[in-house]
Amino acid sequence: MQADLIEDVLYGPAQMLGGSQLEDGELIELAREEFEGQPFCIVRNWMVLDLLLTEAQEREVRKQGHQPTVLFINHAVFDSESRIPAGDCFIPGYQKDFHGCFFESKDKLYILAGRGARKHVSVPAISALHENLSWPVR
Repeated sequence: MQADLIEDVLYGPAQMLGGSQLEDGELIELAREEFEGQPFCIVRNWMVLDLLLTEAQEREVRKQGHQPTVLFINHAVFDSESRIPAGDCFIPGYQKDFHGCFFESKDKLYILAGRGARKHVSVPAISALHENLSWPVR
């Protein structure tokens, strides 16, 4: 069952999205200038996941000033705080803001590079990713 959930998240149909087309070095330089003092992370191979929550769960998430959406990062390129190793896979917290190629969680701005995707997923699917693939939730 969990394998099916994971396969659906990773390989099931999704809406394709485009992130920044700049090279990694250009993105790092630009982000350092534009977001000075704000922690940021450049990522590739990403997916915006809209969580299918109960009304009560969604209300609680929104009450905290967030959206019921997370970002699945398959490849971290650069972290301005050097806390996330290059190549790391993880899921940061709920979305605070999302515009174009910028996804902001509670603690960090994620700059989405290259192509990505967006899809709806269940909480059990996110849990299966976390449990079986040992990806930290940051």
